[in-house]
Amino acid sequence: PIPCVPWQSQTSGQYQRRVHGTNFGSRCAAGGGYSQVIPMEEFNLHLTGDIHAVTAANNLCAAALDTRMFHESAQKDGALFRRMCPKKKDGSRAFSPIMLRRLKKLGINKTNPDDLTKKEKSRWARLDIDPDTVTWKRVVDINDRALRGITVMKGAQEKGRTRETGFDIAVASEIMAVLALTTDLTDMRERLGNMVLGQRLAR
Repeated sequence: PIPCVPWQSQTSGQYQRRVHGTNFGSRCAAGGGYSQVIPMEEFNLHLTGDIHAVTAANNLCAAALDTRMFHESAQKDGALFRRMCPKKKDGSRAFSPIMLRRLKKLGINKTNPDDLTKKEKSRWARLDIDPDTVTWKRVVDINDRALRGITVMKGAQEKGRTRETGFDIAVASEIMAVLALTTDLTDMRERLGNMVLGQRLAR
């Protein structure tokens, strides 16, 4: 087995490559000639924080943000609240732990969805993000200058809600920085939750 070291080089003829990946603040190598790790697929896909995993997480966040802004612009407060906190089979509603965390941030000290006032439901259900202030971009692992500035939401079903954005290279994603700096899963969740995507509209 190759120990966790700052760098691990492999040389074959005139070809040299460095195999490394960040994993909770450490750089670990995965290679060693004919040595293999079983099961190989799981190891190669995610153990060392491959770029494609960061790309997928970053772009999932971007897609969710655009979808959220679209639905907030197209729905009234009541409908938006019911979609986000639907009734169970027995007719009751319940907040999940992450929903309760948002309520706490808003200063709403209630745990029963039915106890919220109309104003509190609106504050909880709407992020009210100003599209012109969104700083979160999609990423791709190619330095493609044609994608640095793009217009999204141009489809007929988007009802004219276009906005200007762009692509960064994958390693520039803030998620990549979090992966390199984090110390454990709890710390990672906290850092990811503190990322800023944009600013709220002034109400």
